[in-house]
This record gives sequence, C-alpha cells and structure tokens, in this order.
Amino acid sequence: MSDDAARARQPRMRIGLALDWGTERTTLDRLLKEYVPLIQLAERYGFDSLWVGQHFPTGPDMFHPPSPLLVLAAVAPHTGLALGTGVLLLPMWNPITLAYEGAVLDQLCGGRLVIGVGIGRPRDWTKFGLPREVIGDRMDEMLAALKALWSGADGYEGTTISAPGAVWPRPVQPNGPPLWVGGSIGRAMRRAAVLGDAWYAGSTHHLKVIGETTERYRAALAAAGKDPASARVAANRSTVIAETTERAWDEGGRYLEELMHVYRRLAGGTTRLPDGSTATAETEILPHVADQVCLIGSPDDVGAQLEAYAAAGVTDVALRVSMSDIPLELARRSITLAGEHVLPRFASSE
Repeated sequence: MSDDAARARQPRMRIGLALDWGTERTTLDRLLKEYVPLIQLAERYGFDSLWVGQHFPTGPDMFHPPSPLLVLAAVAPHTGLALGTGVLLLPMWNPITLAYEGAVLDQLCGGRLVIGVGIGRPRDWTKFGLPREVIGDRMDEMLAALKALWSGADGYEGTTISAPGAVWPRPVQPNGPPLWVGGSIGRAMRRAAVLGDAWYAGSTHHLKVIGETTERYRAALAAAGKDPASARVAANRSTVIAETTERAWDEGGRYLEELMHVYRRLAGGTTRLPDGSTATAETEILPHVADQVCLIGSPDDVGAQLEAYAAAGVTDVALRVSMSDIPLELARRSITLAGEHVLPRFASSE
C-alpha cells in the first residue's frame, strides 16, 4: 500500500469512550459489571479506545478513582479497545513504581496501553508532600525517566527524582506506552513536543483555547525538529446525545450542570465565564460553556460540534458519557447514537 493510500485509510478523527469510576452509588466490582456491556457496545460500534482518569478523593464528590491502572487491568480481559489514562497525575507517582506497573499493564493488555498524564492541582501536591517549586522539573524528569526505563536503561538520575537500576519485565510496545502530555502553558507545550507523543487537552479547556494551544504545540514540535503535520491532539468531552436536541438537554443537562459545579468547586468555589462574569454556587453554568467544553444534542448537533474540534486540530476525542452518576440507559443511548450516526461521519472512506 502506498503512503497516500495508507493515509487515506486513516480516520479523520479517532473517537473513544471515557467512563467515570468515582461514585458512592455502588462499589467498583459492581460498577465494572455495569460498565463492561457499555464498553463492549462501544467496541462493536467502532470506538477506538477506553479512558479512565485519576483523582485522589477525600470524599464522595469526585469522578475518577485513585488507581486507574488497576481499573484498566480489570477491564482489559473484556475488550480489545486501546486502554488509556485520561489523565494520570504524574508528579505524585514514584518513577520506579509507575515504570513497573505501566510495563506489567502493557503486557496484560497486549500492548494496547496509552499513558495520558497531567500535572495535578496544588491540593494533590500538598497531599503528597511535594513543594510547588519542584513540580515542573519533576514532571519533565518523570517523563524522561519512564522513557529511559521502558527502553532498557540501567536507571535514571535527575535533580528531583532518582530511579536506580533497570526494570523488568519490559512493556510490549517498543520504548513503552505512548505518553500523551497535558497542560496549556508554554512549558507544557515544549514538554509535550520534546518528551511526549501527543498533547492531551484538559476536560475544562475551552474549544477556543484548544485551537490556540494546538497551534503552539505544532510550533513546539517544529522547534524540536519534529513534523508539525504529525501532531496528535486529544480531548475529553462530557457528552449527552439523544434523538433530539431538546431531549438531550431535558434529560442530560442537569448531569452536565452538576459536573460544571464540581469543577467550580475544584477551582476554589468560583469560575470565570466566557462573558467575563463569575459563576458561583447559584449560577447556571452550562448554558454559558456547553459549546466550549461539552458535546450535547442530537447526533447531527454532536457531529457538527466535533467538526469544530477537527477544524481546531483535534485528532482524538473521548466521549465521556457517565459523568455525575447519569443513568446507565442515558449513557448507553449516547454510545448507541454516536456509533450509529456520529462515528461514520469521521471515518475516511476506503
């Protein structure tokens, strides 16, 4: 097959599935039994991947587990999808522990693992006793250490971390699982370009910001001697799809609104809205930001929204369908309608 033909067979956008595993509604073993049919449904419809995030909760008001690699290990036997962390909070990990656990999971899933990483929040750094001033350097060195250890190096030594000795077993994937790097400041773009394999936009990054940051990421790739045209850009979008626009908003809007307020609380209790006003506990946030951080509406609506992400340079989108303990039947409907009507729109013709 020629290079042109190979490119023509590539999807215009890879669409994956993101599930929330932090809940007080039930235990993780029961949640796994509920989620496996959703994951397998997504796989049958041609979804590309499954993503699990990470948080370090101190109470029930959180949506990701503290151990996403354990969750992915439990899921791995039930699906052939690529398995990703969206995202792992990298500075809080011990480099040797993560190198071992990432290698073992990559073997367990047959080389399907992608490690998306983020820098975390100040409350995470405090919980793990990490001074703010070392976080940027630690993030860089963790990425370098993982690449070195997974490639067979006899340890890694930096200014903020030390990882003496090689690790075994090694990952199935040569040089280890791909590292998709989050962040939006200039240093994060350079980090993603030099030390990573993709840029991963945050769940609350507005579409406008994603487009602007993608251009900076491409410039950083060029400065690093890499082809900007090869830029891989991922985004995780909270999603509700129904047969009509009105039904999606009526049945799913309150769950998205609840999630917006979780993020508001994580940001310290207030959120700046696009019009410059400040959202508080009494503010209805979703109508102000839905077109920037969510996918909501009919299949045609969501398809058009995803076209805007493709125009902004996004190559991979994970549809987050189970936020805020939304009923499973609504999550299933979003997967089904996406599979039947949205995914075909983004697959290149043979």
